[in-house]
Amino acid sequence: MNDGATDGGGEQPAPKGPQPEEKPPRVKPRIIAAPKIRQLYWCDFWRDSQLPEMWKTRPVVVVSYKNALHGPCLVVPTSTEPQDDNRWAYKLSSSVDGQASWAVCNQPSTIAPSRLSQVRGKIPLVSEADFNEILARLMAWLPKPFDLEK
Repeated sequence: MNDGATDGGGEQPAPKGPQPEEKPPRVKPRIIAAPKIRQLYWCDFWRDSQLPEMWKTRPVVVVSYKNALHGPCLVVPTSTEPQDDNRWAYKLSSSVDGQASWAVCNQPSTIAPSRLSQVRGKIPLVSEADFNEILARLMAWLPKPFDLEK
């Protein structure tokens, strides 16, 4: 009988159906300027994540442009966990906060800039070469447009 309890393997049961929705809060950003393309920030990902979603506080690379301080921002998260088995991940040429890091290009996320904070009081830029490789892998991971003429 399945009563919704975990099976001992660490997995939780799926939530049951739609719950009454409450509008999330608008949080004041910790940064003072809109995030810019190629910038690297710490990002506080959601606390109610479900694996394999990104979770905890981790560095991210801003990939969207023309961002606003109070609008959505598209980022690619990084991980210090080696990503040798993930063809969509790219090892950055510079360390992030002293650690080797991989941009996980198959997990782009739209976040609020209020989730962002500076890296040791600074806002580093990833190199153009690293950024181009991140974009190339992100674009390769996304589907291609359909040819509607066929």
